[in-house]
Amino acid sequence: MGNAESSPVPEVQLRRPQQGEASEFYWACRNGDVERVKQLLLTTPWRDLNRLEPNGSTPLHAASFYGHSQIVGLLLREHGCRRECLNHHGLTAYEEAQSEEIRQLFHRPSEKNRFCDACDDAGNIFKVTTRAEMKEEDVATADEDFSDDQWLVGYETSEQIEHVKADCSAGKAIVQSKLLVSMFGKEVFRREFTDNLNKLLTEHVPQTHREFEKCKTLIEKALDQQQDQPEYLLRLYTLETPLYGILGNDARPLFHPLLFTLNKLKPRHFQGVSYRGVKMAEEGLRAYRWAIKSKGVIETRTFCSTTLDRSVAEGFAGIGPITNDRRSVLMVFNFPENCDTAINLGKISQDLPCTSEYENEAEVLMLPTTLFVVRQIESATNYITIHLENISSKPKSRLSYLKAACKNMKRNAYVKVGTKTYILGDKHRPSLLR
Repeated sequence: MGNAESSPVPEVQLRRPQQGEASEFYWACRNGDVERVKQLLLTTPWRDLNRLEPNGSTPLHAASFYGHSQIVGLLLREHGCRRECLNHHGLTAYEEAQSEEIRQLFHRPSEKNRFCDACDDAGNIFKVTTRAEMKEEDVATADEDFSDDQWLVGYETSEQIEHVKADCSAGKAIVQSKLLVSMFGKEVFRREFTDNLNKLLTEHVPQTHREFEKCKTLIEKALDQQQDQPEYLLRLYTLETPLYGILGNDARPLFHPLLFTLNKLKPRHFQGVSYRGVKMAEEGLRAYRWAIKSKGVIETRTFCSTTLDRSVAEGFAGIGPITNDRRSVLMVFNFPENCDTAINLGKISQDLPCTSEYENEAEVLMLPTTLFVVRQIESATNYITIHLENISSKPKSRLSYLKAACKNMKRNAYVKVGTKTYILGDKHRPSLLR
């Protein structure tokens, strides 16, 4: 098997093939024996469904390569087989697919999408955190227009922009600091992150869900004692499970462990242009127009999925005429420099394979605290285009950064880890509140 020649893949990137003969399940998938596959699925443990056989391929690779669409559908849509496994050519089962019919089976269900929400508006994704200096009459107009929008926060001076940038930068630095790790111990944080995610999993994803075992495995691998692997957390977010909606409302259980290991994602930090399709009411559009007028800084407050493929975003937005007072909107995000809170989930190289469950989507995931300014709004007959440009969270002055760091430390003077609350100390390990 292998659609194209590829350079050797480092051993660490491949699971070791099982020793001995290929399994009966593998041969049933390879030969297209649908009835035998169905019988074996009743008794084969989930981990064995993903077994890398002596020839260096999984059963899903075999079914995909030989064009057995019904078996591929069973493995993916009903049993949640792992898609990210690489064969001895360094290819996924999606890359081994020989036809468009097979590739379509790997795509997200047509009624689901991550690049458009019927209820999307500025308040769902962003909060306007600052504004530069404005004329007095403009400030009054903006306040009048948006007095009912609780998520809008306005400030009077341009210094506030630097304050917000410093606050974001300091917050990330504190979470990733060796000092914080040494105070509590790395295992304390790892255990806390694992417990939180496992709790969400058991509360919101039934054990009968096809992705339940996969979720458990991803959490386990992401927070393994030997090394933190944030790519597994990113994949967990891209799965079609109830966790997606839960984490969309409260990003902290996933965002905190990602922040903790953000430096390991440096090769995936994004520079370039990505897109998102949105259905937006006029009220939401007014907020973006206000942001241009006031030179406001927009900050993401949740996870936000975007794509490198403009046509995908346009398709998800359903570009077309006004329906139910909502306009089709294409959001264009420009990242002039590498951004550490915009993560490219796609395949970058042989050493950096796709970390999204859906390889065709070319996703760039924006994390909370990503900062933008609105540069331009273009109106056409069928849709509106909003151009946003990322601004670095690095403050201009070290003094503003230090002030924000002190504020962050004061804000987090009491830290809750698990069921215990600690007081942060300057020179000693934190003391436990009793």
